[in-house]
Amino acid sequence: MKPCQALLLCCTFLLLTLTSAPARSEQMSPKLNHKPLASEENRFSRMADNFFIIYDPSTTMNVPYKLTGMTRIEAEKKILRESNASLPQLNWQAGLYPHWKGELWLPASPFAFKPYYRLQIYKKADYGAAIEQLPITPQSPPMLQTGLMKLDHLLGLPGRTEVFMFSDGKHSTFQELESPPLTLAKQLAAKYDVCFNIVSSATDAKDRKLLDDIAAVNSCSQVIDFDTAYDHPEHLLGKLYMDTRDNGFNNILFDFDKVNIKPEAAAQLDRLGQMLVANPHLSVVLSGFTDSIGSEAYNKRLSQRRAESVRNYLHAKFKIKPNTTLMYWYGYANPVAPNDTEDGRRQNRRVTIVIRGQ
Repeated sequence: MKPCQALLLCCTFLLLTLTSAPARSEQMSPKLNHKPLASEENRFSRMADNFFIIYDPSTTMNVPYKLTGMTRIEAEKKILRESNASLPQLNWQAGLYPHWKGELWLPASPFAFKPYYRLQIYKKADYGAAIEQLPITPQSPPMLQTGLMKLDHLLGLPGRTEVFMFSDGKHSTFQELESPPLTLAKQLAAKYDVCFNIVSSATDAKDRKLLDDIAAVNSCSQVIDFDTAYDHPEHLLGKLYMDTRDNGFNNILFDFDKVNIKPEAAAQLDRLGQMLVANPHLSVVLSGFTDSIGSEAYNKRLSQRRAESVRNYLHAKFKIKPNTTLMYWYGYANPVAPNDTEDGRRQNRRVTIVIRGQ
């Protein structure tokens, strides 16, 4: 790199840090192990404090999407439009950014991460207007590396932050930035209370593995298939909240540190499976939880395995398709009973069932 280029790169990094970073708390963000904020109607509970959507308008996404008559970029925008329409108003802090916006020779420029919705309180109408401004023509080569790098200037907010990032697993690596995408994701997960939700359109094994590896950097991240997000856009942001309405299905309870379906739960799951078979337009959200015994990371994985256990039961017995069931897992968050009694802990070891599409 020429000396003048190095000086320009350092200056733009400094400018980005001074102008783009939100206010941060001095202490580590508290873990979400309390009762989440509920809406005035007591129908929804907020399961995260902040969220960002990272949009991918790259050249590799500019390909036909199935037989929809749209490119994958256009389908991506449609998913976001419909996802936003389904989201309740629960006072998150939110932002909307592309992977990239700017000159290719200035990877560190603050203009390369233009906010379409600058970090602020979420307002459905304003966020929807920002989505309509997203480009549907390709803006650059795939820039997953820079998208992750620039998140470092947005994270550090109080509470948990969910990042929803579209990607096909491809990326253009700038040697000046050194760290590859997986290393950057690991650094962010170690530094912040953040979960990565990657909407994957990867088509080859190498790209899928990269996105799977990024989702494995901590216990709350996951990969969501692009087709599932397109077929059920209401699922995409569903991890941000819980619908607490009584829909006729009780929680599926588990023994301590176990994930197997108990015999007394079979009748209810059979009724759920029969409903999904008879009504293919319906979908189900399975949310896993634990009691408070053990570490947060262990309980996150345990709650994930419990949700998987219910999904696997429905698939094995009723052939329910994977894109009809979406899983979330929260560990020991959102207890429904005190964890200082055995009966309370028993009630908290659960998978909740929410029907969507009714």
